[in-house]
Amino acid sequence: MKAAVYHGPHDIKIENAPEPEVKGNRVLVKFKAGSICGTDMHFYRGEWKWMKKGRILGHDACGIREDTGERVVMVPIVNCGHCYFCLRGSPTYCVRGKFYGLTRDGFFAESKAMLPRSLIPLPSNVSDEEAAVVEPVALALRVLNHLQPNLGDWVTVVGQGAVGLLMTQIALMKGCRVIAVDLEDYRLELSEKYGADAVINAKKEDVPKTVRKLTKMGSDFVIEAAGTAQTVEQTPFLVRKAGKVALVGESKGYLNLEDADEAQFFTIYISPVEYPAAVELIARKLVDVKGLITHRFKLDEFEMALQTVDNPAEKPLKVIITN
Repeated sequence: MKAAVYHGPHDIKIENAPEPEVKGNRVLVKFKAGSICGTDMHFYRGEWKWMKKGRILGHDACGIREDTGERVVMVPIVNCGHCYFCLRGSPTYCVRGKFYGLTRDGFFAESKAMLPRSLIPLPSNVSDEEAAVVEPVALALRVLNHLQPNLGDWVTVVGQGAVGLLMTQIALMKGCRVIAVDLEDYRLELSEKYGADAVINAKKEDVPKTVRKLTKMGSDFVIEAAGTAQTVEQTPFLVRKAGKVALVGESKGYLNLEDADEAQFFTIYISPVEYPAAVELIARKLVDVKGLITHRFKLDEFEMALQTVDNPAEKPLKVIITN
């Protein structure tokens, strides 16, 4: 079968891989559509070097169950259900867990053997392309549920790529006032379209100064979704005292906490728990993922898709791969 195989930075190719072994209670899922994530790009650019060579990429995808013909979203995290972390409601950190596309072969392949409990049925009004963008919706839900904002709280979302734009949408859905920060006007225009209360182009304005002017005392919550050490290091100057900062895109960087009295800083990752709710939000049109799709490629064109994501002149947001 064809699969997108990682061999090192800027060396990810479509090549033949062994057909998945369907054993135990697993079922075969035929790949329909998936999307390239910022995580994939960290490996492609060589920013993260711990990916095992020979690994198949992809952790956000949908397909068709071969046994039933049902359309499903594939959940990339498999947890045991009975280890220390699973029993405490943190399946992401399962000590026996698997993360497809990172620690195990992922979904950018023509087929994948999956446990039925890792497959979320898709309503007929959710297209394959929309189903290829469930993971960042689930992540946004997890982040905002963890932050627990009140109506009218200020949420500053640093980075308005696909993940940041979904953070903006979910924060607005929860009744927050949102400040969207990015370097590109075309992304900030989408932030405004979705209802952001204020947008800041970091190339043109002093971000901490503008955030404090808008909020009077600093943002109640800050979500770092840009994925750079520079934006991580900026977060203490955006959050109010005793506020909260979610580090989603990147966690490396030096934090100057001199004036961030009692503010809480934490990393946060996806969990399988929010996937059904994410599918429901898309089905009910409460979040827009279709408007984030900017480019479409076939699996055979995977290298071209990566180059497109890596080219700012293409203005990429979500790049979809189909079979």
